This record gives sequence, structure tokens and C-alpha cells, in this order.
Amino acid sequence: MDQVPRDRKYTKTHEWAKLEDGRVRVGLTKHAIDSLGDLTYVEVKSIGTEVERGGELGLVESNKAVEHIYAPVSGRVVELNSDAGVIEEGGTEITGELEVISEDPYGQGWIVILEPTKLDEEWDQLLSPEEYEKLLAEEG
Repeated sequence: MDQVPRDRKYTKTHEWAKLEDGRVRVGLTKHAIDSLGDLTYVEVKSIGTEVERGGELGLVESNKAVEHIYAPVSGRVVELNSDAGVIEEGGTEITGELEVISEDPYGQGWIVILEPTKLDEEWDQLLSPEEYEKLLAEEG
């Protein structure tokens, strides 16, 4: 089984959320990346957009599928990882390398940073690393 980092929380839709200085860094889990295959496109809501927990945060496209990226917590988009080829909704210019997301999904391959609006009530609803590993085993 892939190593699931212990310093963050997870969603049933295979996003991870890491709390950093009151903001939440969001990415896709290695499981999600592996099931997608080679990424061709990653797009997220524009900076300043408010998203609800479980709501659509963006899209990831690969040679196999197009999948939604869902917000692990409610908040406002404050930063996106253009170095990893993530673009704003409606944007066309990919400036980074999507391979970064595939090669380092828990590090340099993060997708977006949210300024959370309901963190106190939502954080504990996310899956712990142990709960996420159990989910992966069940999906096995």
C-alpha cells in the first residue's frame, strides 16, 4: 500500500488537506494520481472564488478520464500551483510541469491553497490517515 502521510487529512474522493498557518493546502492523493494515469490538464476555480466543502474546486484531466477535484473544506481560493501546471478556470496558458503532481503529489505537486471559512466545524469531518488507508483497502 502507498505510504499515506500522517500530517494531513483526506476525503473519500481522494483529495488531501494540510493545515498550514491557518490556511489549507490541497492536493490529490497518490491513489487518485495512479488511477488517473498521465495528467494532461488541471484547472481550478479562480483566485478569490468561494467554494463549499464537497463542492467542485476544479477538474483534472488525464489520458484515461476527466475527474472533478472537490474542496475538502469551505473557503476562498487564495493560491494555485502554477509551477505544477495548474491553471485558473478559463485560463489557457500552462506554465508549469504537470509531472510534478504525478511525481510528488504530497509535496511540490499540491494543487491549491484555501483560506478556510468553516474550519472549526469541518476539519474533524475529514478522514484521518488511518481512516483513509481503511478506505483504500476497502476499494482495493
